[in-house]
Amino acid sequence: MSLTNLISMNIFKKSLLMASFSILATFILACGDKNKTEAAEFFERGNFHFKKNETERALELFTEAIDKVPDFADAYNNRGLCFEKMGNVDKARNDYRKAVELDDSFSQAKLNYAHASLLLGENKEAENLLNQLAPTYTDSSQFFDLRGKFYLQSYNPDNAISDFERSLTLSPNNLETKTNLGYALYLQRDFEKAKKTFLDVLSEEEGFAFALNNLSATYGQIGDWKNALNYSEKAIDAQPNEITFINTHALNLLENGEVEKASEYIGQALKLHPENAYALRNSGILKTKSDNKLSAVNILSKVEATNPEVEFIYYYLGKAQQAAGNNNAACQSFKRGALLNDTRCKAEKCQ
Repeated sequence: MSLTNLISMNIFKKSLLMASFSILATFILACGDKNKTEAAEFFERGNFHFKKNETERALELFTEAIDKVPDFADAYNNRGLCFEKMGNVDKARNDYRKAVELDDSFSQAKLNYAHASLLLGENKEAENLLNQLAPTYTDSSQFFDLRGKFYLQSYNPDNAISDFERSLTLSPNNLETKTNLGYALYLQRDFEKAKKTFLDVLSEEEGFAFALNNLSATYGQIGDWKNALNYSEKAIDAQPNEITFINTHALNLLENGEVEKASEYIGQALKLHPENAYALRNSGILKTKSDNKLSAVNILSKVEATNPEVEFIYYYLGKAQQAAGNNNAACQSFKRGALLNDTRCKAEKCQ
């Protein structure tokens, strides 16, 4: 299950937490074994290079430590952090899992394992790990933030809001958490509170791209397409190749009548991800505005069949069906959208 691409959940990269390093290295050295001594040296050097953002070198050194001591749980955990920072979440997850297998009490590795599982869409594994960790992390903003993201990915905004609010009481200035809180409010369809939350984030950092995109999407939900376009332009300026932002901006351009510009962004999105449901939805809307009404219906019908959670899909499908002369099918689409609390579908009058 994927999160909606119209409004983005910002999963931030964790900083390296290695409080056990010096104690563990001292323990290894005390053992007097040559391999363990050398492993401790590689481990500490890996930590040094990671902190200097020399990730590839750090990864090599943690691997050397593991080669010397194959049951070195901390080295697996820290190599996992390297893999994650380099974008290889699958390998990171495998290293975190190995660290936990070697030491089931290694809470930080278990938290990292839960985070990687969530990134990979393995929600059941993430849930199991988070349940194990809950008694340990009663006052951890990182834990509540991560569990809040799990609830978001499970479409449980009520619990997500509770955890994000708890996280913010422990770490009030975390803009990522505030943005995710706004996302949860958006899922609750409390668009006024979501808007206020995103505006609060932007008052602290005006160029925070995910808040810009999410605020744009929120303005779209309340029908203020002019402001929606204003904020999506800012998000695109900040991160021009982020497909979530491209799709949001393309929709806003379409709604503001800037069809040629929208077409360019839709083409860019489809080139990046040809099967992206939001890019396909936008291409269907574009065809509705052209003479190719039946093609629009076909595209939007396929999106609805495979990704019915896509924002406004029933509204735009209904509009395409109307344009193609099939008012009965359009009425059914609007009714389905209305049942899902799509305010635009509710405004359509079916005979």
